[in-house]
Amino acid sequence: MVDSRTVERARRAPTVGTTVAVALQRIEDTVGRAVGHELLFRPTTAADGSGLGAAGFDDDAATASVLSVVTSYLDVAELAGDGLLFVNLPRSFVVGSLPLTLPPGRVVLEVLERVEPDDQVRAALVHLRAAGYLVALDDMAPDDPRLVLADLADVVKVDLADAPGDRLVDLVAQIRAVAPGARLVAERIETPADRAQAVAAGFTLLQGYLLSRPAVVGRGALAQHAPTAARLLALVMDAGTSTGELVEQIASDPGITVKVLRAVNNASGARRVVVDLSQALALLGRERLRQLLVLDLVAGFGHRDDELPVRAVAWTHAAQMLCPDRPQEAAAEALVRLCADLLAADPARIADWLGLARPEPAVAAACDALDAYVDAADRGERPTDLAPFDPLEVSLAWFTGLAEGRALLARLVPRG
Repeated sequence: MVDSRTVERARRAPTVGTTVAVALQRIEDTVGRAVGHELLFRPTTAADGSGLGAAGFDDDAATASVLSVVTSYLDVAELAGDGLLFVNLPRSFVVGSLPLTLPPGRVVLEVLERVEPDDQVRAALVHLRAAGYLVALDDMAPDDPRLVLADLADVVKVDLADAPGDRLVDLVAQIRAVAPGARLVAERIETPADRAQAVAAGFTLLQGYLLSRPAVVGRGALAQHAPTAARLLALVMDAGTSTGELVEQIASDPGITVKVLRAVNNASGARRVVVDLSQALALLGRERLRQLLVLDLVAGFGHRDDELPVRAVAWTHAAQMLCPDRPQEAAAEALVRLCADLLAADPARIADWLGLARPEPAVAAACDALDAYVDAADRGERPTDLAPFDPLEVSLAWFTGLAEGRALLARLVPRG
């Protein structure tokens, strides 16, 4: 249940909310049993209704968007269920120029038809299969140059429109000659006649509108502050950057905080409960953090509302001043509450979704006092009950935090 205070604070908060989404299309066998789903790109929508990262999308940006959304906001295990999860892969992701953040196991990497089958791609596919990924060749057509890679394919997908009539039987024979053990998926099954033709040609898996239309899966999300993300990426790539510096930079942006905490659980598929960002970063690792930041950069996600990093730093630093015995836990709880405000959600549900442990009483008391102070200040009223804290103590913590936030912003966006 979301209380009226949370809704009102969300209304006053910076407009950084987005709706992130992907689509899933079912892939089934010839008796109608689902064996997996293909992940399909859908543009992200900003809170003001405009598109984020949608203009001029190419293969790299589309794949980066899908990987970022699934890694940061959706549950890989829930999307895959008991089946396979297919994701399109352009050349840059195949050869490792851009990061692949989905865990191996039941993930099928679909090599797009525009990928040139050279030695670098072959070596990369050998490496990906050794790492535990399944490999598919997407939209295989007659005289397709990627046929030389078919011996490395676990799955080969054929669009029926690319091989009409007798050419379909001939194409299946070509594929079987190189990859006798690969599973064949017939795409674009739109009529009963399409289905009958595919089954007769030897396809064992089917995909298309006759069977199911793509279903959109979306979630409310927070866009990251672009200058903060750029600065954090530079710090991550600097071996001399301390963990404390990284944690401080992460904590200055709720969008990045969400990505880090969610990725801790999605990286392993196991539910992990953490108490603060330091522990989350230790579990995630710097390389994984770098990958998340690069994906969002390629996808074009981000906003430039400078109010949010100032507000985030103010909340976390003030909470730490009010709870000096548990500063990292206090900062994490403050960020949970800020995320809840921005998403108009219940803080307890946000904490559970992010995998954060319930706050200790001292941490909760400090954040309660900070909440009450900021609520009163936003309404232009004098704060009353801040027990066990003195109003002057809370005020000093808040304004010190604001000063720290403005100093951070000055470092991110130099003037002059």
